[in-house]
Amino acid sequence: MQIFNDKRRYLLVVAILILVGFCLFFNYVFKANEDVLVREKAFEKQQDLWLLNGIIDKLVELDMANGNHQSHEEILKYAIQFTEANFNSTFAQAYDADLIPLTPLHLGVGGGRKHNPLDYAEFVDAVQNNEFGSLVYSYTTEQAGHREIYMAYRWMPSNPEYPKRYLVAVGISKFTINEQIDTMAIYGAVALIILAGFYIMGCTVLIVRLGDIYDRRQNDKQNDERRE
Repeated sequence: MQIFNDKRRYLLVVAILILVGFCLFFNYVFKANEDVLVREKAFEKQQDLWLLNGIIDKLVELDMANGNHQSHEEILKYAIQFTEANFNSTFAQAYDADLIPLTPLHLGVGGGRKHNPLDYAEFVDAVQNNEFGSLVYSYTTEQAGHREIYMAYRWMPSNPEYPKRYLVAVGISKFTINEQIDTMAIYGAVALIILAGFYIMGCTVLIVRLGDIYDRRQNDKQNDERRE
């Protein structure tokens, strides 16, 4: 068609690029919202870990006052087992000074085996050189696919001179969050993109065709003037 042989054809390209931009933007917004939820959940888990550390420190004081050196260890293991078994898709584990796991793990997302943080050099390096902290690393399984693991860790009790300490690690991923983006928001965004697509493409085609009609009339008018 003649209307696509001049510069006006770029209007259609611009319209298509605008629609692609809409799609990419909404996709970014939905992913960014999910990332915010995951980071917020990771921060909550880190706070829970700090709370557990405070409780263990207090129990150590009571144990030392009473001459008992086991109650805080029992509470620590119970808290980790309870978290791992009952908190949605949450990794929780306690390790001894040699990084040997002390509690069993349940199945992970999709029925697969939960990941082992000790398989990741960045985790091992972090816990061996810091008293506490957090890190993020990638993890992939056949059952759940790829996701980012947000891991928080801390050595307990806090006193580094205490003779028997434990490393506690708690990790989450996007599968841990229960709250998701409202499906109506997703459907609404898709519907708006479709409607905007029809409107933008329709108006663009109309503008291009009107421009072509105008050019033809101008040419016909000039030809008529020349004949006269």
